[in-house]
Amino acid sequence: MDARTGLSLDAFFGMLARTLPDRPHPPWTAIDFPPRILLCLFVHRIEGLSPGLYVLVRDEARLDAFRAACNHQFAWAHLESSGMPLYALALGDCRQAAAHVSCFQEIAGDSAFSLGMVADFTRTLEEEGAWAYRRLCWETGLIGQVLYLEAEAAGVRSTGMGCYFDDLVHRLLDLNPSEDSWQSLYHFTVGGAVDDKRLTALPAYGHLLAERISPSRRGGVAKSAGRPTEVWHRPYR
Repeated sequence: MDARTGLSLDAFFGMLARTLPDRPHPPWTAIDFPPRILLCLFVHRIEGLSPGLYVLVRDEARLDAFRAACNHQFAWAHLESSGMPLYALALGDCRQAAAHVSCFQEIAGDSAFSLGMVADFTRTLEEEGAWAYRRLCWETGLIGQVLYLEAEAAGVRSTGMGCYFDDLVHRLLDLNPSEDSWQSLYHFTVGGAVDDKRLTALPAYGHLLAERISPSRRGGVAKSAGRPTEVWHRPYR
């Protein structure tokens, strides 16, 4: 992330709105589960919005439960203009905190905003069984895919961050360390891209022989230099 690109307030609100579990619309039609993930947001560069720590409560029925579990000093100021259950917890520069909880990855603080996905953990497993841990991960994955698409549509980039310190996220929110009622499961960041010149881009299927991807191939045989060439049907590696 370039540490300077921001987002308009409308773009930010629109992006978050797409993460809400709107059942009639994809991708939420892909899973038949109630929402159990909320978004802990580190806002850095959103026009018209003060930097700070925010939370998007994707299941409003769990607002009181999560609020009771968190630091009692949080403001919980509802951003009514967003039209969503979006709340400001604490205002101020949180770039360092965002990077710290994301394994000191600078992209978490250099973005327009980053976030931790926090699961309604114990309740879900008690009601649905241990297998539900997997489905919580599915839900975080869907949220991530939505953010990837929304970031591209807004003219910025995004990336998931598999490395984070869940205990530090819990400490930041002041969640009880002796309980697993709420559990951090995934982190994400959105902002201006910085191309890594160390990476090499290759054409799709560039490792295959031209004969194997020739559009003139018919019936398992491709034409090459005026004579048929056998196409080997081996598993791709």
